[in-house]
Amino acid sequence: MSYTAQAVPVDELEDLLQRWESSIDVADIAGDDARESVRAFTMQKCIEELRETLGKHQA
Repeated sequence: MSYTAQAVPVDELEDLLQRWESSIDVADIAGDDARESVRAFTMQKCIEELRETLGKHQA
């Protein structure tokens, strides 16, 4: 299998991150449902890492 690198516009990535972030209910992160808590926490950490990486490449 071969892959071709494709550029994704930064504004589209930011929009996607914003949508993901808005789907996280803060109450879920430390909530009673352990599965939902782990999902929300993991998603939040992934969003933070992606934002950090985007920031490094925009500088």
